Amino acid sequence: MPDVGALLRNYAPYFFWVVAAVWVAVGVGGGSALMAWPVLACALSGVLLKFKPAWKITFSWATSTAVLGLLISAYQVFAWSPLLSGDFSVLAASALGGFAAFAVVHLFLLYAGAKPLPA
Repeated sequence: MPDVGALLRNYAPYFFWVVAAVWVAVGVGGGSALMAWPVLACALSGVLLKFKPAWKITFSWATSTAVLGLLISAYQVFAWSPLLSGDFSVLAASALGGFAAFAVVHLFLLYAGAKPLPA
């Protein structure tokens, strides 16, 4: 059975690019230009991990990108939680669940981007 940690580290650039695409969808769906920051950070992390994995800044950038996404997702969970008891409870529940799952994805990215790629 393959090691999940090694699999995450080997395909980390692609995971960062997929997460960047999801942030694009979140930004377009929410109509927020502020979502461009996690998109750019995730895309650049993927580029650095793919083409310049030995640079000193690569792992710092990937780690900080994962923390940025985790913080934004956690804030969205916090912001949607008061709406669970109102008229928007169905929308709030789906947004809260989606962002909570996305926060867990960013925890995996934090693990994947914080370690050097195997040689």
